Amino acid sequence: MSLQEYRERVSRNGVTTSEAIVNNSKYSSSIQFFNSPFLKEILINDKVVNAIVTQGKTSGDKTFLLEPEKSVAAGSVVVISNKNYLVMDFKDEGINEIYPTGTLKVCNNLFPIKQNEMRVLLRDADGNPILDGRGRPQYTVEIVEVTVPCIVDSRYSFTRGEQQIVLAENRIEVVVGYVESENLKLDFEFKMYGDTYKVKNIDYSNVINGEGILIISAERKV
Repeated sequence: MSLQEYRERVSRNGVTTSEAIVNNSKYSSSIQFFNSPFLKEILINDKVVNAIVTQGKTSGDKTFLLEPEKSVAAGSVVVISNKNYLVMDFKDEGINEIYPTGTLKVCNNLFPIKQNEMRVLLRDADGNPILDGRGRPQYTVEIVEVTVPCIVDSRYSFTRGEQQIVLAENRIEVVVGYVESENLKLDFEFKMYGDTYKVKNIDYSNVINGEGILIISAERKV
């Protein structure tokens, strides 16, 4: 079939030549994807997903390829071989519409997040509701603390891309997937490596439409 015949055929089907090429490329890529000897199941935000995972520049870095038209947000947690990773970046436009590709960095700790506020009915020692002077039940608010996988570095800053900026003594930077928490704010204190740290800065510049990563700068309490 000549190029002109191909163009006429796709035109009759109401598809432009470029759309047909992209669709054919996606189909071909999908076949190659599922026939890859490196195809494996991974967990992305607790959901099983097929992916092709390759080693990155270091043992803690990986690149993963999803099937065409699949997407995942930066900051998502990926589990591979019982290890937690954070999606640092994901590309799914242009050529990456056919080859959706993301980069991963291994998590080396857990970060405490206080969330899930819950109203709890106050009761006395006998289990009876405690009432106020008008006979109304009294409540308190309990905050449940959970932990999320994170990346901690005590040597270099995450904020300057490929350029390594040395952190000051007693400082660490923590990267977590974006999460809403009223307790995640300046001067919030948390435990890490047996020490207490206080949040000094939270960088939201990598968060778009409620998705992405937070870079938390903290200082050890001496």
